[in-house]
Amino acid sequence: MFTLFTLTLLCLAGVAAISVVGGLILTLIGLPLMLLFSLLPWLLRLAGVVLLAKALLDRPFQWESLLPALAAFAVAGLIRFLS
Repeated sequence: MFTLFTLTLLCLAGVAAISVVGGLILTLIGLPLMLLFSLLPWLLRLAGVVLLAKALLDRPFQWESLLPALAAFAVAGLIRFLS
């Protein structure tokens, strides 16, 4: 039969083990997301340049073709502003 001291030690060890495993899982999930979101403004600006070049080469006198590039630049700027 467990004594109260033994039960306390087991519970403390369990809490410590759950904390370590939970921290490891959060690190494994959070690190790739952190890297993705840190590169996202740069990737959006790159996509904006590509979309702008495509719009200027395909239909240079129609402003509707420039909207995807404008949206990519706007979202990149908004993310940069919020971070």
